[in-house]
Amino acid sequence: MRVLLLLIALSLPLCSQAQTPETEQPPADEAAATESAERATSPSRNALYQQVLERRLPTEEQRQLDFHGEAQLGLYLPAARPKALGGVLLIAGPGEHADWPELIGPARRRLSDAGWNTLSISLPDAPLPPSIEAETPAPAADTADIQDEEPQEPLLAADNQPDQPPAPPLASAESSADYATRCMQLIQAAWQVLAAENNEHITLITRAEAGYWALRAASPPASQQPPHAVILFKPRDPAIEGQPSLNLLLEKWDKPLLELLAAGSPQGAIQAREHQRIARRAGHNLYQQWDIDYLQNSVLADDMLQKRLQGWLERRLLNQPSEIGASTEAAVAP
Repeated sequence: MRVLLLLIALSLPLCSQAQTPETEQPPADEAAATESAERATSPSRNALYQQVLERRLPTEEQRQLDFHGEAQLGLYLPAARPKALGGVLLIAGPGEHADWPELIGPARRRLSDAGWNTLSISLPDAPLPPSIEAETPAPAADTADIQDEEPQEPLLAADNQPDQPPAPPLASAESSADYATRCMQLIQAAWQVLAAENNEHITLITRAEAGYWALRAASPPASQQPPHAVILFKPRDPAIEGQPSLNLLLEKWDKPLLELLAAGSPQGAIQAREHQRIARRAGHNLYQQWDIDYLQNSVLADDMLQKRLQGWLERRLLNQPSEIGASTEAAVAP
């Protein structure tokens, strides 16, 4: 009898647990819907970056750029001289911000000190296909570390990797066309800010896919006031369906263009040769190409690059304009 009573006592908790209503846990579809709604209302990485930059940088450096019914932060620095040499618009690549520590942030400060009005921006957020959006974690988790503390170093991405992977494909042809319009209108709004400062020369300096959108925005019929020159740092083609390719834009570009490529990698070497052929075939004697592989492992790489860019701007755009026309073909500079 004692054994029977003991077995009954032990079975009571199990029976109670089995009779617990399943409605205490939310259904899987409701949980997924809640998570999706939270993700949809979470600020994007771009928005989080802007919040940090607004908090960290002086107010007088900040410019709100209105474009396509949106607003985005730009960082402006006036030239450190009575009359500016010109204006420089710096455009960060996908997943980067307007003070990106590789090229963008250092160049905007250094060129300002050298006598140029500088304005730096980042690309607007690209829409994602539903299948990718469902698998993408909320960006707030990626950038939580930069919100909770104020490090002295320049603002970095969450993974501290300067080069971001190519942006994922856009959701549809309609959203692709809308994103193209947003990018071009943002870039045009930015150089209108520089044009309003009476800059006789305006040059664009871009990273990765930003170079593609800069050429799109600066080419007719999109541009009413094209920039004087463009500098492309490791340009990438976003390969968007229904949109012109980077090679086609390079072929049609007839103003001074400096391209910085890491020709030591297989992909970089292919791209360098291909772009040289495009320049020669189109007769673009204003095209120049630099191989920047030698800078990759140098502790002075950034300083050397900034000096070369500053020298190119001053020499090619101001002091020796006739030398630009005298250049006969694309060249790889050490």
